[in-house]
Amino acid sequence: MKGFFIVLIVLLFSATCLNAQQKQLLNEKINAFEKTFPKEKLYLTFDKPYYNLGDTVWFKSFLLNENLTSSSRSDKIYVELFNDSSKFINRIAIALNNGLGYGDLLINKGLKSGTYLIRAYSNWQQNFGDDYFFVKSFYVGNADQKTWLLSSTQQLAVNGEKRTLDLNVKITNIKNEPAGLKDLEVYLMNDKKRLMRTEIQTSLDGKIAVSIPITSEKITGNYNFHIVDQRDKDRHVVLPIILQEIEQIDLQFMPEGGYMVNDIFGKVAFKAIGADGMGKNFEGKILNDKNEVLAEIKSTHKGMGSFYLLPKAGEKYYVSYTLLGAKEQRQALPLAKPEGTTLRVDHLSRPDSMLVYVKANGSKKVDGYKLVAQANGETIFSIPINLKDGFINLKLPKVDFPDGILHLTLFAPDLAPLNERQVFINRNQKINLNIEINKSTYNVKDSVALEVTATKEDGSPLSGSFAIAITDDGQIKQIQNDNNIISYFLLQSDLKGNIEDSGWYFSNEDPSKLLALDHLLLTQAWVGYNWNEILNKERIPEFKPEKDNIINGRLTNLFKKPVPDINLTLLSLGKNIFVTDTVSNADGRFSFRNLPTLDTAAYLIKIKKTNGKTSTALFDVDSYKAANDIGSVKPLKAWYINADSTLINYYKTSEQRIKQAENKIKKLEGNMLKEVVITAPKTDLITNETWDARLSKRLTEADLIKLQRKTIYELLREKLEGFTRSHYWQSCFGPTIRHAEEDFVVGTQQVPWIRIDKIVTPFDVTKDLFNYLTAEDLKELEIYKGCVVYYLDITTRGKSGPYMSRPIGNFVYRPVPLYIGKEFYSPKYNVSNNTTTPDYRATIFWDANVVTDENGKAKISFYAADKPTTYTIKIEGTDLFGRFGFQKSTIKIINKTESK
Repeated sequence: MKGFFIVLIVLLFSATCLNAQQKQLLNEKINAFEKTFPKEKLYLTFDKPYYNLGDTVWFKSFLLNENLTSSSRSDKIYVELFNDSSKFINRIAIALNNGLGYGDLLINKGLKSGTYLIRAYSNWQQNFGDDYFFVKSFYVGNADQKTWLLSSTQQLAVNGEKRTLDLNVKITNIKNEPAGLKDLEVYLMNDKKRLMRTEIQTSLDGKIAVSIPITSEKITGNYNFHIVDQRDKDRHVVLPIILQEIEQIDLQFMPEGGYMVNDIFGKVAFKAIGADGMGKNFEGKILNDKNEVLAEIKSTHKGMGSFYLLPKAGEKYYVSYTLLGAKEQRQALPLAKPEGTTLRVDHLSRPDSMLVYVKANGSKKVDGYKLVAQANGETIFSIPINLKDGFINLKLPKVDFPDGILHLTLFAPDLAPLNERQVFINRNQKINLNIEINKSTYNVKDSVALEVTATKEDGSPLSGSFAIAITDDGQIKQIQNDNNIISYFLLQSDLKGNIEDSGWYFSNEDPSKLLALDHLLLTQAWVGYNWNEILNKERIPEFKPEKDNIINGRLTNLFKKPVPDINLTLLSLGKNIFVTDTVSNADGRFSFRNLPTLDTAAYLIKIKKTNGKTSTALFDVDSYKAANDIGSVKPLKAWYINADSTLINYYKTSEQRIKQAENKIKKLEGNMLKEVVITAPKTDLITNETWDARLSKRLTEADLIKLQRKTIYELLREKLEGFTRSHYWQSCFGPTIRHAEEDFVVGTQQVPWIRIDKIVTPFDVTKDLFNYLTAEDLKELEIYKGCVVYYLDITTRGKSGPYMSRPIGNFVYRPVPLYIGKEFYSPKYNVSNNTTTPDYRATIFWDANVVTDENGKAKISFYAADKPTTYTIKIEGTDLFGRFGFQKSTIKIINKTESK
């Protein structure tokens, strides 16, 4: 018996030691991950919510550490533009100072109207996936004499079991004149699939009416009506079908902590999503197997809500609801586990504390659990939890937590994550912004002076960095409850997917908004990392932080071994001359530091041994690799649909406004003669080689520099739709057939002739060369189209023809150049300036570098335009220590003859 007790004591001691070691291991692994993979958060603010073709997008960027202080890892971000076909348009690199940057993007006139998306990220953020990138969509429109405006209503009609969506559309031109008696082609599309087509004529007042039968099947995808003028195919407008009218929902249930457990009282959140993907108001009843009503539920905001339930063994639970004109529908709730743990949090009932309830049943009632709280990339606490009694209640002071989302995780004794919960902590740490205007109204062309005052939550002055945009309400309609710097950094950056009206949650501190915010976190909160990956794998960051303006790389030999003690000389190419040198270390690594900021950076790197002879070492520069292309872009409502006078006024004056802005830039930059670009094909090509060649596309040196180190094959796949290798192609006088040899094709059209430096290349050489040469090796690439074939004419930098080899000991490196932002033009009027030139500005004033001093003050001045209207002032920014501020105000502009 004595021996038994000794063995028992040893076993208990061993278990205790093992438990302590596991807890220590958990802490070490979490801390190691947080140290190795500190996250960054990026936000961009813009001058206005929509744009015109030819417009300039003005923006300021804020890159912060996860604890919401200025970024300590990255000094550069990339800002990209995509269209609604997910096609890449442009990319610029922005230099940062303490995480702050600014820039502008020109929306080229040659682009098409539609939804555009801006994506921004640092190279370091690529380690965490594109969920951490900043993304913003906006509509880019255009108006001319062919523009049609659509005034549309959509009504769901129910007749027994039959449902139809009735559309009534009135078509007018930009002058609001009806498009009467127009012969139209109308067809319904679901994404890229055509569902129906018909021909119809508008009435004398420009109206058409269409009824669409709604099937019982679940509606998915994007539905659009295309309306085309039969006599002028360029008049083509798209009318999205508003699926919010369709009585169809996707009902999701999310038990608090992850799942329900039998005999444990818990909260269950729900979200109802309509056919359009947006939240939909919902109400229903919770029933058991006996058809007893256990709870009546109703959404509180955007289709979200919650209820409490005590699940019992052997019982199933359902929600019962009825949609308009439909029969009662039932949906099963998630099944409860027979045994398990639950995590319930109450952080709303008490202003200064948070109540945490942890429960377990059956065999799960043991000691050794651990509750970990994390916020802003740091572990706030890690405490042991004993559930031998089946429960433990904790009261935690909110003052111990930072503002924002707190992530709680309950771990099992074996370190497996069991329950997770996200809650929002708000200790009212914020920036109060006051915009003081020295007059109640201003005359047109008046000088307007503003004073911005920034204070902390306790009223003390605050020094911070802000961006201010002032827009004309007669042309720009601000989006109510749109995302802002507060809602983004404290909420949006930690959630996955779309958040409807994210700014609404921070518009005031009403209890209903706090409850709605908790429902949002219960239904949409996500974990930005995988616990299994953290606890069981060791990861090395693939993408390095870009600190300072540095070029790093490594020299190796043919066997991939490091080559040390090599002298490297770097010479900048182009108009900016800069020379520096360095030496490779024992691992072959080298660095060129403190490089100047150049907007057209290209460098030649030469390597020599210590004896002065050219080295044959191979270069491997740590060059930036762009993030993967985006998926689908969700289209925004086009401006011409149910447009109000503000939108119509903005687009009607767009041509004059853009022309005026271009003239101002010309005056600032001087009238420079533009280079004449000859687009005709080369005469020798037609005379000697391909009589039917017609120039289709030309990639200039500037175009090729942007493509960096992509191979010829990769860049042709990107720039020439349908370019690949195939056995199938057609001839001028025959159909598409299979050929014995594989060749380059564009669709079903062969590329039989490729010339490099005026030498026609053999097929086998071309195949290998296309995977060897990169865009950096090329000077120009021209694509010609013949009868049913394509021809390629390539000019290389070395002009050595298809048998070229790269020079030994030299390497040309072209990083994405740092973009130097333009200065926002703001006119100045004075008493002697009696110009009658109209002022078409929509963005009246923009300043991305407003800094409040030690007294929390900043002064701003600008000149009003020449029309009576109201201006909206929008200012937002941060103190770089976790506080954010956002404020809007208005200014009234009148004619001198009007009463103030």
